[in-house]
Amino acid sequence: MTALDITISLDLDRLARYTDEHLAMLWHVAQANPAPHGDYLAGEAVSRIGFEIIRRWLAKTPAVLHHHQQRDRYWAALCKLAKYQPPEGADPRDPAWHNGTWVPREAAP
Repeated sequence: MTALDITISLDLDRLARYTDEHLAMLWHVAQANPAPHGDYLAGEAVSRIGFEIIRRWLAKTPAVLHHHQQRDRYWAALCKLAKYQPPEGADPRDPAWHNGTWVPREAAP
């Protein structure tokens, strides 16, 4: 058997332009992404592809898509206990910004 590697490229800002079939394929590819668990861009890709699929599915019945999220409870708890410190001088538009660390919040006096 001959092995080969396949690279799939996608533009997260142009998901609305992809056909339904292509978007479904991207969903599967994004889920199979070998990036480490917790990787920012891998999670962002899966989330945005998923919301595009939901947006299309609910196109005739618009709904608020971002009001409640499964991760909200954990995010709220984390933000009470810690604060995010991005790398020194990092721009929030740069993917490297997400390579910062969470540090404990100081207890109130």
